[in-house]
Amino acid sequence: MTLKMPLCTKEDLSEAVKLQKRAQYEEERKSRIFNARQRLFGLDLDALERQILEKKKQRSMQIECDKRYEEQEQLQKRLITAKEKELEKEKRIVDSDLNYYRCRYQRLDQRREYDLNDPNFLKKAKPARIADDDIMLGVSSAQIFYGEDLHRGERQVRQREQQRAWLDQQVKERKQAEEARRKADSVYIESVNCRDKHLEEMAKSDHNMRHQITHKIRQYNINLAKQKQANRERAKRETYEDDMAEIYNMLSSDMLTENPDVAQSRLNPNKKIAFMYRGMTPDELAEFRKGQEQQLTQTLQRKTEVQLMNKQWEQYAINMDRTLMLKQIEMDRKHKEQLDELVRANTKLAVEQDQQRKEALVQLSNAVSDEFYDQFNKNSR
Repeated sequence: MTLKMPLCTKEDLSEAVKLQKRAQYEEERKSRIFNARQRLFGLDLDALERQILEKKKQRSMQIECDKRYEEQEQLQKRLITAKEKELEKEKRIVDSDLNYYRCRYQRLDQRREYDLNDPNFLKKAKPARIADDDIMLGVSSAQIFYGEDLHRGERQVRQREQQRAWLDQQVKERKQAEEARRKADSVYIESVNCRDKHLEEMAKSDHNMRHQITHKIRQYNINLAKQKQANRERAKRETYEDDMAEIYNMLSSDMLTENPDVAQSRLNPNKKIAFMYRGMTPDELAEFRKGQEQQLTQTLQRKTEVQLMNKQWEQYAINMDRTLMLKQIEMDRKHKEQLDELVRANTKLAVEQDQQRKEALVQLSNAVSDEFYDQFNKNSR
């Protein structure tokens, strides 16, 4: 029979679980970091900031261009509104002049037939007879008879002169009206031509301004593209120079040249730097082999001692098992005797308890007397 002893404790199990969780967390972290598609580390913040600045600059330039277009549009609208107001003012002036001309030179009392339609004709008419030689006297007056007109020729001459004067006056007035109309038309046409010319100049100026803005934007884009191309070429050239310098440094580094002096630690003369160590020299290797042989001899000696110690422990364990078994048998025997003695004592106590119970039943079988009740209710408590 061997001695049963636990191999590990609860603390060892919890420490092993912690180490396993830590190793699993490390593997998951490696999978997150070294996966180029899913990792969240190593962003090029400088490039992102440059892109954000370029976006903001383009947005501000677009806002400035839109603002200039809106200002130009508002200016054109104001100019057109001012021109429309000016044309309306000129039209009102022309209409006012026309109305003034009509009121001044085309009144009703200036017509040839106004005397036929004059509402004050009767008020202006002369009396029926002023004198005997009145030329207004008619046939019924018996003063002047037809056929006795001595001033007929003179009267006809005056009538023809009067008609000629009327015709000349009408022709003159018509020529004046035609000239005034022609002048008004020429003024209107000149104003319309001036307006069209101004609008054409404004459109041409707008076109030139838009062309200049487009040319400036195109030139800016060309310069920006050239600058980006130069930046890319400069970055490519710098990357190439850095790569060549790195290749030269690697070729001339102590790692590839295997310089044994750089592997020596400055803190401990007996310690080597692991990532720069390139192997041992023949003398160091021979010394190392010698040390291995000594360690092997010491290991065999320790194994022999351990085997001897294990045999001694096994013999000691066998003796202890035998001693413990005898002690267990002795304790079982003593425990059995104690149980037997306890059973005997319990049996004796049971008999005595049964006898006491019977005596108590006999005592309790007596009737209760009045003295028992008189001892109660003797005070207020």
